[in-house]
Amino acid sequence: MGLGNGLEHLVQSLQWLDLKIQMLLNKQWQAAPPQEDLMDPFQGLVVSEQEVQRLLLQEPMLFARDEEGDEEWREQVELQAALEELVQQSRQENVRLPLAHVASCFALTPFEQRCLLACLAVEVDRKYEKLYAYLQDDVTCKYPTVDLVLKLLCDSPSERMEARAALGPDGALMRYFLKQEEQAGGTWLSRPLRLDERMVRFLLHGEETGSLLPCIDVYSPEQEWPSFIWEEDVQERLQAGLSVERGDSQWVVLLTGNPGSGKLLHAGHFAKQSHRALVVVDVRRAIEEERPLREVLAQGVREARLQQGILCVRHVQVLLEGEASDRRLYLLLDSIRDQVDTVFLLSETPWRSGDWSESQVVQSLKLDIPPDELRRTIWERLAIGMPVADEVDWRVVSGKFRFTIGQTIRALQAAMHGVRWQGAKEINLEILYKACYQQVQHKLEKKAVRITPRQSFDSLILPPEQKDLLKNACAQMKYRTQVYGEWGFGKKLSYGKGLSMLFAGPPGTGKTMSAEVIAHELQLEIYKIDLSQIISKYIGETEKNLHEIFSEAQLSSSILFFDEADALFGKRSEVKDSHDKHANVETAYLLQKMEEYEGITILATNFQQNIDEAFMRRLNYVVRFPFPDATYREYIWRGMFPKETPLDEDVDFAYLAEKFQLAGGSIKNIVTSAAFLAVEAGQLVQMRHLLRAVKHELDKTGKLLLKTEVEDYLHELGLT
Repeated sequence: MGLGNGLEHLVQSLQWLDLKIQMLLNKQWQAAPPQEDLMDPFQGLVVSEQEVQRLLLQEPMLFARDEEGDEEWREQVELQAALEELVQQSRQENVRLPLAHVASCFALTPFEQRCLLACLAVEVDRKYEKLYAYLQDDVTCKYPTVDLVLKLLCDSPSERMEARAALGPDGALMRYFLKQEEQAGGTWLSRPLRLDERMVRFLLHGEETGSLLPCIDVYSPEQEWPSFIWEEDVQERLQAGLSVERGDSQWVVLLTGNPGSGKLLHAGHFAKQSHRALVVVDVRRAIEEERPLREVLAQGVREARLQQGILCVRHVQVLLEGEASDRRLYLLLDSIRDQVDTVFLLSETPWRSGDWSESQVVQSLKLDIPPDELRRTIWERLAIGMPVADEVDWRVVSGKFRFTIGQTIRALQAAMHGVRWQGAKEINLEILYKACYQQVQHKLEKKAVRITPRQSFDSLILPPEQKDLLKNACAQMKYRTQVYGEWGFGKKLSYGKGLSMLFAGPPGTGKTMSAEVIAHELQLEIYKIDLSQIISKYIGETEKNLHEIFSEAQLSSSILFFDEADALFGKRSEVKDSHDKHANVETAYLLQKMEEYEGITILATNFQQNIDEAFMRRLNYVVRFPFPDATYREYIWRGMFPKETPLDEDVDFAYLAEKFQLAGGSIKNIVTSAAFLAVEAGQLVQMRHLLRAVKHELDKTGKLLLKTEVEDYLHELGLT
């Protein structure tokens, strides 16, 4: 904007306003000439008897006669003509005058334009504070009121009546330009009119970009955006939409996709190709900061119209949460309807609405997570130039984390921060995986318990057959990118690319520990599902809870561990009543979600015969955990003691394994209890501590410790 032209237009506009003020003063003095008043020192603060008499004699301004023949009127017409000529000149020279530009963008009436000027004047020169205070006979009223602008700017009674509607709550002035301040008492005519700070800046300085208002960012048409790595076809479809004839219809683009999928990037590229600014409203920030949603959306619409740009509303998914979701969504759609010609609505979750109008053309597009083979390429490409350890295999990393491009970029940036923080020389697996999990935002903790994996295959005591199955399962996740991507299996499978496993066996045989070992081996998060938070007696609630769990897990590729799974995955029965039908629906729904999930699902049960046969057919691995024999029990006894534990020489592991038929879970309890008995006695862990702990463990299940089982240790147990 040419500063000279803009300043000249503002100066001439204020000259016109000064003339209008002089004309109003003349009218007031003609109606009631200034007089000596005993209460004059308090004029504007106290209503005196003389003031009351003047008011009663004064003709109402609403019906005042027009004064069109005097010199002041001719001067006003000349100033108005000069202003219009200046506006025409600016259009020919392609110079943007803020006042004229605002009037054009919002199709303001002449009265609304003059009202903006009257409100802007106090922000330019403080003399107007005194003038307004005098005109309103109130030294505390430094801003123009509704009553004053009607008297000041309207030249006839009919104009005043029409202008009243422009200052209503649904008018452009109140909605977009004036502060929405609470008025403590007083009439509507006495309401002060004060410009919003953003409008003051725009009218005085013109265009601005960046973070202009809370929750609103503006990107100029010259903004440089990163290039696309994939899904360029989405941008091509958007650009093709420009050539479609839509008349006066508003074009609304619904873009959905996971965080970092490029929703804002596509909106930015579209705006740049259209040579228009992009105005971005972040409704998530607005809600978190407890800002009025209607006000923030109105400010976003106003900015888009001022910049003649494209409106973009981010994080629409937060409006879909909670009991007030319908109301908030309607508020969004109502705020944008017919206000801007092109609108992008960005959401991480798909949504629909029936509140679109006939004047809106809606296009819905979904941005997907890159396929397996491309994710590996993206990791390798983005990591070029970074110090990466040789142990990092991008095929494995891309297979574990189904990241969008944005998440991948942020993960590598976080990994570099981790390298500098730890003083390391390169990005190793530990740093990289920690950085990856920083990008995962989910709410699994609400219905699941996170298990911190500490056990590895070395500490897992199982027969070779079971161990091999577990290792094969881990390999399937490690090399899924190569098989599904490079070898083309992903094109053959539309679903079922995840890994589902069933662990079946008696209690304490190592099912939970094996799940922990898999998580440790793959360095993935593992969540044990809390069935009390899942199963509901209300129809549809269980399915809803399962949907939330699998949706949240999909963001992080976490391992879902369902313990005592037969409670959820039980056999479907013959339908005899509504309860049977409902239970069968839950089971069928669970089958569907397991097949859709591309992570690892582990079911554990003590009774394999209770699991529905349909699950058995669709499971990738079924691992049966046998009750350990004496040989494996001895391995378990020995493996339970940390190397730091002080053991007495009398501890006989072979004897314990032979005499007591216990599973690993019971042995763990015994070893822990014996350690506390030894500490209490101030001794090494001895055989008698272990046998006392064995007796306590058997008592819990109602079993007796027979003398024949401990005949060599009767004295230590006090059984002689």
